[in-house]
Amino acid sequence: MPDATAERVLTAVTCPGTMVDRIVPASTDATRDTARRALGVTDLAAVAAEPWSQWVIEDDFPGGRPAWERSGAILTGDAGPWERLKLRALNGVHSATAYLGALAGAETVAEALTLPHLEAVLRRLVTEEIAPSFTPPPGVDVADYGEQVLARFGNPTIRHRTWQVAMDGSQKLPQRVLHTVADLRAAGRSARWSALVVAAWLRFLLGYADDGRPLPLDDPLADRLRAALAAGAHTPAGVVDAVFALREVFPAGLAADDEFRADVTGWLTALERHGVRATLADAR
Repeated sequence: MPDATAERVLTAVTCPGTMVDRIVPASTDATRDTARRALGVTDLAAVAAEPWSQWVIEDDFPGGRPAWERSGAILTGDAGPWERLKLRALNGVHSATAYLGALAGAETVAEALTLPHLEAVLRRLVTEEIAPSFTPPPGVDVADYGEQVLARFGNPTIRHRTWQVAMDGSQKLPQRVLHTVADLRAAGRSARWSALVVAAWLRFLLGYADDGRPLPLDDPLADRLRAALAAGAHTPAGVVDAVFALREVFPAGLAADDEFRADVTGWLTALERHGVRATLADAR
């Protein structure tokens, strides 16, 4: 590219960051049947979505832009805080609900939220750990946002299956949960509730629910995770040692955090011995 062209591109072209949020479960035959009844035609690309939506756009357009804010878009100077809000207070809570729900036999996220004590634990996760872990967008209260998230998750018509949310945990948990943990620990704060989410993922990796039913492991690192678990000691501490050694998931500093390791091991021990329902009932 000629220097003059490159300079013009660098000065005249921008790539505004964006963040989009809407729960859209994977389509099923039931989704397509509903669309066919509503439309009178077969639409193989039909999807179901919740009523709620959010679109955040960095307002950095050198040539002007449409008035997207008139349709509800949020224009901001930095989409980063909005992305962290979604990843930690929505996606992280989604993963927590999915893993604990799947272990307890819940098919959907909405069904998982009916588990006794789960909502109380998720609220503590949001208010005691997620909220103090980062600076939210101006004017946003993270606890209020968390309440809105739980209401969205509880929508029974959005049949978001726990196993779908549980997919690709090795790719999702670093952004959704482990960044929260790292920021909390750097500030000298406890990450006990976040440790429960990690323990639930480790328990999910063992491949069976509390009632013995098999659980699928759909993950890009599935083979490495299985190999690590097979080579390690078949105890909660052994599972933690084996999976924490995977640097693609756990950074060395976090893996060496004795307090966090102890919290994860303690929760995993409780989940193994007593199951999700009893662990949630006794959660302190």
